[in-house]
Amino acid sequence: MPASNERWLTAQETAMLMDTTSAEVCRLLSIGRLSGSKQKQAKRPGRAQWLIDPRSIATEKRRIDKLSLKNTNRKRPGPRP
Repeated sequence: MPASNERWLTAQETAMLMDTTSAEVCRLLSIGRLSGSKQKQAKRPGRAQWLIDPRSIATEKRRIDKLSLKNTNRKRPGPRP
């Protein structure tokens, strides 16, 4: 299998890409909407950071776009006679 050119993103980078907060990204990771792995940092013992799979980001963005499109197509009730 060929190596992927897409690099895994940190929670902060993912938050910028999805126009949300890193806390929301961590929440999406915890409920399984995003997939990633926690990597230890060599220069910062005791600290780790999440690296998120770019394919799961694309899937979640499609899901959000689909929901927002569905909500905008909903007819709002008109004034009552």
